[in-house]
Amino acid sequence: MDKKWKLIKADPVFESKWLTVENRTYELPDGKRGENYVHVLRPDYVLILAKDRQDRIVVERQYRRGVDDFVYELPAGWIDKGETPLSAAVRELKEETGFVGSGEEKLTVYPEPAFMSMKAHIVFLEFDETTMSEQNLSDDEHLKWELINIDKVKKMIKEKRIQDMGFLAAMSVYENL
Repeated sequence: MDKKWKLIKADPVFESKWLTVENRTYELPDGKRGENYVHVLRPDYVLILAKDRQDRIVVERQYRRGVDDFVYELPAGWIDKGETPLSAAVRELKEETGFVGSGEEKLTVYPEPAFMSMKAHIVFLEFDETTMSEQNLSDDEHLKWELINIDKVKKMIKEKRIQDMGFLAAMSVYENL
């Protein structure tokens, strides 16, 4: 049971700027051949739990076409080549909110390990809400953010108003570390 699958072949099915889909063939631990495993490759990203001195965190709300709904999320973004998760988190927080934060990486999680190699790095940042610059959003980022007290965030989770897996994972790490 502790033997890894051996990748034999990976045929590209689709490639874009943000994702690649491959059809993979493996040698399974029992020596049999497993075919037609769809594998998705995406860049790693950061999930940012950014908190001020008054125990408020940055919560974003934006439309997500995948679920055709407005979703509460934490600031997040791709890790650029040559960046650490911490430096990507500091950059993304500044771009999305204007806040400048500092902190540390807490945990790496696997959003969909059965078929995707992407990793999410949960980073906790602290910031001073009195010093900020302008947002620098991408053309397809249409988000609003607000500072919400941790207790109200917990209430929103209980009320099922927060459903984003990354947000819930980061809050779980925050509550348990």
